[in-house]
Order: sequence, then C-alpha cells, then structure tokens
Amino acid sequence: MPRVTFLHPEGKSGEVPENLTLLEASQVLGFPLHHDCGGNASCTTCRVEVQVGSENLSEIDFDEQDLLDREALSEPWHRLGCQSRIHGDVIVRVPEQKWEPPTASGQQAAEQLAGQGDSKGCTVSLD
Repeated sequence: MPRVTFLHPEGKSGEVPENLTLLEASQVLGFPLHHDCGGNASCTTCRVEVQVGSENLSEIDFDEQDLLDREALSEPWHRLGCQSRIHGDVIVRVPEQKWEPPTASGQQAAEQLAGQGDSKGCTVSLD
C-alpha cells in the first residue's frame, strides 16, 4: 500500500489503499484536510503542495487545472486533494491557511542585509 505523508503541524503519515484521493486518505489517517465544497472540485481549500512523489498521483485533469489557474496556483506542484488519486508514495505540504501571504522572512532578510557591513550607497528595494 502507498504511504502518504501530510506535512503540517498536525500532520499525519501512513499507508492507505491505492486509488484513494488525497482527501480520502486524509480522512482515513485522521487528518483534517479542509474541503469547503465537500470534495467536489469547486473550491481550493483542499489544495496541497506536492513535495515528493508527483509521479505517483493521477494526472491533473482540465477541470482541476482550470480551477487552480483561476486561483493563480498554476505551478505543477499545486494539486487539489479531492482530485489527486494516489498510485504510490507521496509527501504533500498542507498550507496552514487557504491564502498564505508571502513570508516576512524575505523582507526581514533584506532588511538585515541592508543593516550589515558597509552599506555606503547601497539601497535595497523590496518592490
């Protein structure tokens, strides 16, 4: 049986029967993967980011890709848990919020670099 790992502070990992969706696997493992539309591919709350094993998921279909594109989530690692069928081991990251803002770490790093060393004539733009 394939092993599925959900990376999240409350994440779970375990073996599940092949051909379940990631959403169904989350329910089998007792992990609360959000799915506001009931798993009908009409929202993106069950979105995950595939870290390892994308080749072990079903191919993305037109409807799933269309929904992801409308939400500006067109990178190949974004998948909907309700549409992704498991055919082998996979590790997915589950965002803690539906819409995660860009991390402040990039801005903080730029500010730290700007404050270090000899910064004469140096300007850091965060635009």
